[in-house]
Amino acid sequence: MLPSIDLRIANIVKSLEQVVLPALGPRERLAKDQIGLCIGHLRMIGEQWRWAAAFEGGSFDAMVALAEAMRPSVDPFYVEELGAAIEAGKAVDKRDLAAVEHGILVLGGLIDRIILGEDGKVELAPAARDAVLAYGAAQSIRERTWFAATGLDPDGQDLPDIPAMMAS
Repeated sequence: MLPSIDLRIANIVKSLEQVVLPALGPRERLAKDQIGLCIGHLRMIGEQWRWAAAFEGGSFDAMVALAEAMRPSVDPFYVEELGAAIEAGKAVDKRDLAAVEHGILVLGGLIDRIILGEDGKVELAPAARDAVLAYGAAQSIRERTWFAATGLDPDGQDLPDIPAMMAS
Protein backbone atom coordinates (compact mmCIF):
# COMPACT_ATOMS: atom_id res chain seq x y z
CA MET A 1 0.00 0.00 0.00
CA LEU A 2 1.34 3.40 -0.99
CA PRO A 3 1.32 5.99 1.81
CA SER A 4 -0.74 9.12 1.20
CA ILE A 5 0.86 12.44 0.39
CA ASP A 6 -0.23 13.73 3.81
CA LEU A 7 1.47 10.81 5.57
CA ARG A 8 4.63 11.22 3.52
CA ILE A 9 4.83 14.93 4.34
CA ALA A 10 4.16 14.23 8.03
CA ASN A 11 6.93 11.61 8.08
CA ILE A 12 9.43 13.99 6.49
CA VAL A 13 8.55 16.67 9.06
CA LYS A 14 8.84 14.13 11.87
CA SER A 15 12.27 12.96 10.70
CA LEU A 16 13.51 16.53 10.40
CA GLU A 17 12.20 17.44 13.86
CA GLN A 18 13.12 14.25 15.70
CA VAL A 19 16.29 13.08 13.94
CA VAL A 20 17.98 15.84 11.96
CA LEU A 21 17.47 18.85 14.26
CA PRO A 22 18.61 17.05 17.44
CA ALA A 23 21.72 15.80 15.61
CA LEU A 24 22.87 19.34 14.87
CA GLY A 25 25.27 20.90 17.31
CA PRO A 26 24.75 24.26 19.04
CA ARG A 27 27.01 26.02 16.53
CA GLU A 28 24.87 24.90 13.58
CA ARG A 29 22.44 27.81 13.82
CA LEU A 30 22.12 28.37 10.07
CA ALA A 31 21.43 24.68 9.46
CA LYS A 32 18.78 24.70 12.21
CA ASP A 33 17.17 27.80 10.71
CA GLN A 34 17.10 26.17 7.28
CA ILE A 35 15.55 22.99 8.69
CA GLY A 36 12.92 25.16 10.39
CA LEU A 37 12.13 26.83 7.07
CA CYS A 38 11.89 23.44 5.38
CA ILE A 39 9.50 22.20 8.07
CA GLY A 40 7.35 25.31 7.70
CA HIS A 41 7.20 24.93 3.93
CA LEU A 42 6.38 21.23 4.17
CA ARG A 43 3.50 22.00 6.53
CA MET A 44 2.24 24.70 4.19
CA ILE A 45 2.50 22.34 1.22
CA GLY A 46 0.53 19.84 3.28
CA GLU A 47 -2.29 22.38 3.55
CA GLN A 48 -2.10 23.44 -0.10
CA TRP A 49 -1.44 20.38 -2.24
CA ARG A 50 -5.05 19.25 -2.62
CA TRP A 51 -6.01 22.70 -3.83
CA ALA A 52 -2.97 23.54 -5.96
CA ALA A 53 -4.41 22.80 -9.41
CA ALA A 54 -7.73 24.48 -8.59
CA PHE A 55 -5.93 27.50 -7.12
CA GLU A 56 -3.75 27.95 -10.20
CA GLY A 57 -6.76 27.40 -12.47
CA GLY A 58 -8.77 30.00 -10.57
CA SER A 59 -5.89 32.45 -10.73
CA PHE A 60 -5.62 31.88 -14.47
CA ASP A 61 -9.38 32.33 -14.95
CA ALA A 62 -9.13 35.64 -13.08
CA MET A 63 -6.24 36.69 -15.32
CA VAL A 64 -8.23 35.84 -18.46
CA ALA A 65 -11.15 37.86 -17.06
CA LEU A 66 -8.76 40.76 -16.44
CA ALA A 67 -7.53 40.56 -20.03
CA GLU A 68 -11.14 40.59 -21.27
CA ALA A 69 -11.93 43.62 -19.09
CA MET A 70 -8.85 45.44 -20.38
CA ARG A 71 -9.37 44.60 -24.05
CA PRO A 72 -11.89 47.36 -24.96
CA SER A 73 -9.62 50.08 -23.60
CA VAL A 74 -6.09 48.96 -24.44
CA ASP A 75 -4.03 50.76 -27.03
CA PRO A 76 -4.84 49.47 -30.56
CA PHE A 77 -1.25 48.23 -30.75
CA TYR A 78 -2.18 45.42 -28.30
CA VAL A 79 -5.76 44.54 -29.31
CA GLU A 80 -5.00 41.70 -31.71
CA GLU A 81 -2.31 40.13 -29.53
CA LEU A 82 -4.49 40.40 -26.43
CA GLY A 83 -7.47 38.88 -28.25
CA ALA A 84 -5.37 35.92 -29.38
CA ALA A 85 -4.01 35.47 -25.86
CA ILE A 86 -7.54 35.51 -24.41
CA GLU A 87 -8.70 32.84 -26.86
CA ALA A 88 -5.60 30.75 -26.17
CA GLY A 89 -6.22 31.14 -22.44
CA LYS A 90 -9.80 29.96 -22.75
CA ALA A 91 -8.59 26.86 -24.61
CA VAL A 92 -6.18 25.78 -21.86
CA ASP A 93 -7.13 22.50 -20.19
CA LYS A 94 -7.47 23.47 -16.52
CA ARG A 95 -6.67 19.88 -15.50
CA ASP A 96 -3.17 20.28 -16.95
CA LEU A 97 -1.26 22.21 -14.29
CA ALA A 98 1.78 22.74 -16.52
CA ALA A 99 -0.44 24.22 -19.25
CA VAL A 100 -2.14 26.51 -16.72
CA GLU A 101 1.21 27.67 -15.34
CA HIS A 102 2.45 28.32 -18.88
CA GLY A 103 -0.75 30.25 -19.66
CA ILE A 104 -0.26 32.40 -16.56
CA LEU A 105 3.31 33.13 -17.63
CA VAL A 106 2.36 34.06 -21.20
CA LEU A 107 -0.81 36.04 -20.50
CA GLY A 108 0.69 37.63 -17.39
CA GLY A 109 3.70 38.74 -19.41
CA LEU A 110 1.47 40.35 -22.03
CA ILE A 111 -0.63 42.10 -19.38
CA ASP A 112 2.57 43.37 -17.76
CA ARG A 113 3.72 44.75 -21.13
CA ILE A 114 0.37 46.49 -21.57
CA ILE A 115 0.52 47.96 -18.06
CA LEU A 116 4.10 49.14 -18.57
CA GLY A 117 3.13 50.56 -21.95
CA GLU A 118 6.35 49.67 -23.75
CA ASP A 119 8.43 51.48 -21.15
CA GLY A 120 5.97 54.32 -20.71
CA LYS A 121 5.49 55.09 -24.39
CA VAL A 122 1.87 53.85 -24.41
CA GLU A 123 -0.42 55.17 -21.70
CA LEU A 124 -2.72 52.78 -19.85
CA ALA A 125 -6.35 53.85 -20.22
CA PRO A 126 -8.26 54.62 -16.98
CA ALA A 127 -10.70 51.73 -17.59
CA ALA A 128 -7.80 49.30 -17.98
CA ARG A 129 -6.15 50.71 -14.86
CA ASP A 130 -9.40 50.22 -12.92
CA ALA A 131 -9.63 46.62 -14.16
CA VAL A 132 -6.05 45.96 -13.04
CA LEU A 133 -6.72 47.42 -9.60
CA ALA A 134 -9.90 45.37 -9.15
CA TYR A 135 -8.06 42.23 -10.23
CA GLY A 136 -5.21 43.02 -7.86
CA ALA A 137 -7.54 43.53 -4.91
CA ALA A 138 -9.27 40.18 -5.46
CA GLN A 139 -6.12 38.25 -6.31
CA SER A 140 -4.24 39.61 -3.31
CA ILE A 141 -6.84 38.06 -0.98
CA ARG A 142 -6.40 34.72 -2.76
CA GLU A 143 -2.61 34.88 -2.54
CA ARG A 144 -2.55 36.09 1.06
CA THR A 145 -4.87 33.22 1.98
CA TRP A 146 -2.73 30.76 0.02
CA PHE A 147 0.37 31.76 1.98
CA ALA A 148 -1.29 32.47 5.35
CA ALA A 149 0.44 29.45 6.88
CA THR A 150 3.71 31.41 6.81
CA GLY A 151 2.32 33.54 9.62
CA LEU A 152 3.78 36.67 8.01
CA ASP A 153 0.51 38.43 7.14
CA PRO A 154 -0.23 41.01 9.86
CA ASP A 155 -3.96 40.61 9.18
CA GLY A 156 -3.87 36.86 8.67
CA GLN A 157 -6.56 36.27 11.27
CA ASP A 158 -9.02 38.09 8.97
CA LEU A 159 -8.36 35.81 6.01
CA PRO A 160 -10.57 32.85 5.10
CA ASP A 161 -9.07 29.38 5.19
CA ILE A 162 -8.14 27.76 1.89
CA PRO A 163 -11.35 25.70 1.48
CA ALA A 164 -13.52 28.79 2.12
CA MET A 165 -11.44 30.89 -0.28
CA MET A 166 -11.70 28.22 -2.97
CA ALA A 167 -15.47 27.99 -2.50
CA SER A 168 -15.96 31.72 -3.06
